[in-house]
Amino acid sequence: MIRNRGGFSLIELVLVISIIALLIMAVGLTSGVRENAKVHSASESIRALRTAAESYIAAGNMTYTGITVSGLQTSGYLPAAFSATGSNPWGGNYTIAPNPDASKVDISLTGVSSSAATRLSALFANSAAATSYASNTWTITF
Repeated sequence: MIRNRGGFSLIELVLVISIIALLIMAVGLTSGVRENAKVHSASESIRALRTAAESYIAAGNMTYTGITVSGLQTSGYLPAAFSATGSNPWGGNYTIAPNPDASKVDISLTGVSSSAATRLSALFANSAAATSYASNTWTITF
């Protein structure tokens, strides 16, 4: 007599565990892709802000004193659609301000994770005067 046993075979269990492992890996990979996209997007915005700040100086201003995002927009150095509030990839703000050395400018992003700050600092290592990270705020000086 053949008995019909309920349950799963070892092969079926291994197959299910393998599928679950693949799904977990896929989810992990997509989160890395998203973080890469955020860092890339932020770096492009930083480059746009730096270009706008350099245009501000090229227009005859001797120092960065008085520089603001809204002032750069009004002067036409930044598009009017550029939003500094809640628009960086982590949901924080962009700010631009003169450095204590008024011949330099600081660009800050709020809400940045420490791993993203490390990656942003590495991206700008050769072009920035300095970078810093404190209290979820990453700042670069040009």
